[in-house]
Amino acid sequence: MKLEQREGQQLSSAIRNRMQLHQQNIQSVLAEVFNHQPISRIEISRNLALNKSTVSALYRDLKEAGYVEELGEGDASNVGGRKPVLLAINRRYGYTMNFDFGYRHLHVMQNNLSGDVLSYKQINVLGLTIKQILPLIDVELDKVAAKDKTSHGLLGISFAIHGTVLDNQVTYSPFLDMEQVDLADYYTQKFQVPVLLENEANAAAVYERDFNKENDRLDNMVTISIHRGIGAGLIINQNLHRGTHGEAGEIGRSIPVGGDWSGTPRKVEDFCSEDAIINQIQTQKGAENMTRDDVVRLFNEGDEVTKSALNLFVKSVAAIIYNAANNFDPDVVFLNSPLLEELPELEPQIESFYAQTAPTILVPIKLTKNSHYATLLGGCALVTRQALGMEEAKLNFDAQTSVL
Repeated sequence: MKLEQREGQQLSSAIRNRMQLHQQNIQSVLAEVFNHQPISRIEISRNLALNKSTVSALYRDLKEAGYVEELGEGDASNVGGRKPVLLAINRRYGYTMNFDFGYRHLHVMQNNLSGDVLSYKQINVLGLTIKQILPLIDVELDKVAAKDKTSHGLLGISFAIHGTVLDNQVTYSPFLDMEQVDLADYYTQKFQVPVLLENEANAAAVYERDFNKENDRLDNMVTISIHRGIGAGLIINQNLHRGTHGEAGEIGRSIPVGGDWSGTPRKVEDFCSEDAIINQIQTQKGAENMTRDDVVRLFNEGDEVTKSALNLFVKSVAAIIYNAANNFDPDVVFLNSPLLEELPELEPQIESFYAQTAPTILVPIKLTKNSHYATLLGGCALVTRQALGMEEAKLNFDAQTSVL
């Protein structure tokens, strides 16, 4: 090889390395703002072990791109000197739209770049097909776009699916026939933004990891989602674990050992999902079209049928936690259940039954707060990373400021 060619290749390699280092550093600075806002440049310099001039140059790039903004001056240090300028994520940069395909409702949330909830609503879609739901989604997207005053508009769209997802495609959904509709392709072509599909339990697990600062140091978490079915979202070594076919955590489809194999085997969620509990109470009371609200009301009224059904529910959930704790040995198990959130007095009973079963280490159990938001916010975190090209970054969306 000629000397000139070797020198040219070395120069090209050096340029690529400098560009990669610059990109890594700029993402590190942006992550620091995300995770600790409001934060000063001197704090960023100290946290990342970068010199002040480098941080200032990287900050200028981020400010010119519109990702960050200045909030004003903070407090001076103990030794005096100039007050530092505090930085935060620019909440007027753009927004994401996040959807959750529930059985009865389509849940819709708009979030800014920092994850703040700008709007939330639910739309009745009971009995509608996916092709009937699509126009409703389009209407919501158009409404938000018409009122938008951000500098970059729509940044990405996420869809939480009550079923399994592989390579951004729905592979199984128990109550929503996708009719060969490719959501990712349809909305990517329409808006030219990242479009992400994720299993709802996985999204709920991401919510616990990314929107709750108290979980920042937890490496392994299991989020058990109890809705119409039952699923688990797995965070292993701070990463979402989907499995080879996107079916990791499908615990609701587990078959109890010793079950009846004469026909189609019954699954765990046939006994203790929210729908299973409602159906049990309906059957025993000869009622129809009962909802979660009816169950909560009957329980609070002291209805014996409802109390008996929920007592069985409590024991079943304790058994599910026991199995999940044995299988995955997490730092904590979260319960993402609207029913439990409305009846929090059931949680101590679950913990008690779990403690009776577990032979050695008791894994802490916590209820997911704002369970109706969890999957939407998890989707928001995932698609925001895609929009920023920071899929692997550790971002804390719980770092909020009082300035909007």
